[in-house]
Amino acid sequence: MPTSLNINDILSQVKQLDKEDQLTLLQRMAYLLKRRETKKATPSARLTSLSGMGSEIWKSQDSIDKYLDEERQW
Repeated sequence: MPTSLNINDILSQVKQLDKEDQLTLLQRMAYLLKRRETKKATPSARLTSLSGMGSEIWKSQDSIDKYLDEERQW
């Protein structure tokens, strides 16, 4: 935002708008603030945070391998 604009300048311009446009502006500002808050609240997942996930599935891998080896012998 240019340094020449400040809050008082913006407010004086907003006051010149009709009520419907002021409400539209208010809705858009609320949307921007909510979106910014949502981005902060939901951090992006990192691959390193997935480490160990699903490990319980592979705990019995040895028994599965033994079973398959025995089946192949037949």
